[in-house]
Amino acid sequence: MSKETNGLKLLIEPQQEEQKILDGQSRICNWLYNDLLDKAQTYKKEFKEGNKESGRTLYTKRGFRNLLPQMKEHHPFLKEVHSSPLKNAALRCSDAIRTHQKSKKGLRKGKLVGWPKFRGWKRKWFSLFYDEPTKGFSIEGQTLKLSLGMGEDRKQRSIEIPLPEAAVLKDKKIRNLRIIFELGKYFAVFTIEKEMQKLKPLVKVIALDPNHKNLAYGVDTEKRALEIEAPLWLKNYDKRIDELKSKRDRCNKKSKKVAVLDTKGNPIGKVRNVPSKQWLKRNDTLQRALHKRREQTKTFMFTAAHKLFKEYDCVAIGDYTPNGGGLSRKMRRAMNNRSLIGRFKQVLSWVGKKSGKLFLEFDEKGTTRTCCKCNAVVEGGLSPKIRVWQCSECQTMHIRDENAAVNGLGKVLRDLATKSETIVSHIVSGSDLFPVKERWAWCVLPSGVIITPRGQDGDHIAATGN
Repeated sequence: MSKETNGLKLLIEPQQEEQKILDGQSRICNWLYNDLLDKAQTYKKEFKEGNKESGRTLYTKRGFRNLLPQMKEHHPFLKEVHSSPLKNAALRCSDAIRTHQKSKKGLRKGKLVGWPKFRGWKRKWFSLFYDEPTKGFSIEGQTLKLSLGMGEDRKQRSIEIPLPEAAVLKDKKIRNLRIIFELGKYFAVFTIEKEMQKLKPLVKVIALDPNHKNLAYGVDTEKRALEIEAPLWLKNYDKRIDELKSKRDRCNKKSKKVAVLDTKGNPIGKVRNVPSKQWLKRNDTLQRALHKRREQTKTFMFTAAHKLFKEYDCVAIGDYTPNGGGLSRKMRRAMNNRSLIGRFKQVLSWVGKKSGKLFLEFDEKGTTRTCCKCNAVVEGGLSPKIRVWQCSECQTMHIRDENAAVNGLGKVLRDLATKSETIVSHIVSGSDLFPVKERWAWCVLPSGVIITPRGQDGDHIAATGN
C-alpha cells in the first residue's frame, strides 16, 4: 500500500509569556537568515576572485548550515534556539540562492527569480520548523511541548502550549512540525504520513470539461450531465481587495526614512522606509481579506472534489489550463485571478488518492468542435461566444460544453480499456456513447453541494441553451 503525506493545521493557544518566547525564537531565526544573506555577498565576491571554497559554501545545499557551529560561538544568543529551526533558516537561505542560480542559468521553469531579499520580521513572521518526528517537539495529552535552546545556565529549556485539537493526531504518524503565525493567531502545521487505499473497481466514470463560464461541465457513464457553477463571489472579493490596496497605497506618502543601525546602535550609512500606522492598519485589513478569500477558495474546491469522488470511481478532466490570454486587460485579469482550474486539478488528484479512486487528465484537443455523434469537425473551430451549435453533417444540436465532455468521456473510456492494470467493472466501452438523458446543476457551498435539475428534455435544452 502506497504512502502519501498531507498537512494538518491546528490552532495552538500560547499564553502571553509563551507568545513572547515564540516571537523571540522567530526573531533570532529571521536575524540568522538576514545575516547569512549578508555574508553571501562576501562569499560571492570571493568566489568571483577564484576562491572555490567560498563557492562551495555559497552554492551547495548545506553550505550555510555547516557554518552554524562557528556562528554559535561568535553569537551565543543563537544557542537559545533549538537546532532544528536554526538549521531550517540556513537551508532556506541556501535554497533561495540556489533557486536564483538555476533560474539565471535557465535550469528552472517559470519567470526569472532574482537574488533573495532581506526579510522583515514585522512584515512576515519567520516560521519555526522541526524537521524530525522525535526531535524538538512532542505531544502529551492536549499539550504541545517544544524544545528550545540552552539558556545562560547551559540547561535545555522547553515550553508547553495548549493544543485543543490534539485528539485528531491520535494514532497518526507525524513526520515534522512547523509553527506559524497568521492574522494574530499561532498554528501548528503537522505533516502526517498516511497509507493510501487500494484502487477500487471502476463502476461509474465522469469526464469534466473545464472552462470559464463555469468551473466544469461533466458527463458520466449513466447518461447524466452536470454543470458545476463557478464561484461568482470571487468577483466581489477582487473588487474589495482592489479598494483596500488603493486605500493602503495612499498612505505611502506618510512613510518615513530611518537610518539603519548596527547591533551597537551606530548608523551604518543605510536607510529604510518605515510605514505609517495608518498603512499598517490598512495592510492588516487587506491581509485578512486575502486570507479569507484563500480559505473560502480552498473550501470550495475540496467540497466539490469530495462530492465528485463520493459519486464516482473515476474522475477525469481535460488538460486545458488558462494562461490569461483574454481579449482585454479586464478579461485577462479575471482569467488569472478567478480561474481555479489548475488548482482544482491538484485537489482532485489528492482527494482521489485519499479515497482510493482514480483521477485522470485527458487530451481535450478537438473535443469542442468535433460532433460527438458523427465525428464531423467544424472547420476553424467555434467562437467562445457560441454556447449551442448544430452539426452541419448530422444536424444534431449540441450544447458546447456537453459535447466536449461527451467526447472527453469517449477518450477516457477508450484509454481505460487499453490499460490492463486498471480495475474496470461494468462500464460501457469507448465506442458506446449515448445521448444525455438528465441534466443537473451543482452549486458548491461550504455546507455542501446543492443539486438542482436542469430539465430532462434533451431537445428543449439543446434548443434553448438553458
